[in-house]
Amino acid sequence: MSDTPQTAPVRTERTSQPQRPFAGQGQQGGDRGPSNGPNNSSYQRDKDARRNNLRNKRDFSKRKGGPRGPKKPRDGDDSNLESKVILVRRVTRVVKGGKRMRFSALVVVGDKEGKVGFGLRKGLDYQDAVAKATRKAKNSLIDVSLNSDFSVDFASYTKHESCELYIKPARIGTGIIAGGFLRPVLELAGIKNIYSKITRSRNKIAGTQAAFAALQKYSK
Repeated sequence: MSDTPQTAPVRTERTSQPQRPFAGQGQQGGDRGPSNGPNNSSYQRDKDARRNNLRNKRDFSKRKGGPRGPKKPRDGDDSNLESKVILVRRVTRVVKGGKRMRFSALVVVGDKEGKVGFGLRKGLDYQDAVAKATRKAKNSLIDVSLNSDFSVDFASYTKHESCELYIKPARIGTGIIAGGFLRPVLELAGIKNIYSKITRSRNKIAGTQAAFAALQKYSK
């Protein structure tokens, strides 16, 4: 054994370092300091500068917003068009929850100068169905050519579904020889003298469709 005395190891105590405050906390009680946190003036200035830079890069010349201008006139003036309701009926459809009732309307429009059209649409009520049918009729106008006697140029025979229609030109003073749903169609088309006859089916929808199929033969 050596004669040198052994010295006890010296224990050094660790000095605790002060904790760094979190971002957004000041030196006292966790309050936001004047130089840290998003509410200081420098942070707000940087945020405003970034917003202004983005705003300057955008092109607002092509922006679609703003006040609406005056309405553009539609192609063709439909103010002189007259309309007549040929048929309105209630239709029922059986669905999972029961029966669903709707209204079906057949409307004919024309200017009595050769333009005429018809529309068949459904709606929740009477006004809705008539409005939809009228809009459809205005979008499906045909232009019928008339001679000097305000009649058609030649006789024709048309068959549509189960309806057959005969049309024959007439001289001035004859008048419209037609009845039922066919008369308003011919009147709105501007025809004043004509002979016509419907055979077989008297259904209004099929007859109106047959009448327009016949008038398509005289379209310009």
